[in-house]
Amino acid sequence: MLGNETLWDAAVRCHEVLAVSGISHAIVGGVAVCLHGYRRNTVDVDLLVRREDTEAIREALEAAGFQWSPQNHEFLSPSGVPIQFLLTGDRAGNDSEVRFPDPRAANTVILKEGLPVLSLARLIESKLACGAGNLRRTHKDFADVIELIDVNQLPASFVRFLHKSVRESFRELFRRTQAG
Repeated sequence: MLGNETLWDAAVRCHEVLAVSGISHAIVGGVAVCLHGYRRNTVDVDLLVRREDTEAIREALEAAGFQWSPQNHEFLSPSGVPIQFLLTGDRAGNDSEVRFPDPRAANTVILKEGLPVLSLARLIESKLACGAGNLRRTHKDFADVIELIDVNQLPASFVRFLHKSVRESFRELFRRTQAG
């Protein structure tokens, strides 16, 4: 799917390990963007997890052969793919009102290709918040949103599913998809 079987294998293996351990999680970031229909390159697997599960995650992943990289604050799969984590309740962007949701919450996670993935609304919401809060991420995150609007043929009314603080950004990007 992603043109990088090792990355895909790492995402599937992470899910399997966490699922067997009963740890709630969701795929976010570039892999989630791909699973929602916009094929693009990515180099890591981003997972949404609950802060209170971090010790159990560490134990489960280490037992499965993943190695913790303290300098990068990430795990590395046995083949070297970085596995990074976003924590429930953390702000999705600098000074953002949007916070990462609990992967157990209703309408937060859907299954795509057998993996728990952040829903399209929560993914777009987090991309908008992250992009607005960090100039180095703005172009990539906003480009992801534009492509997700286009590939999923989202209507302007989709804005009602998003946090009020990112609605104007969505409207502007939606207008851009319609203009060109």
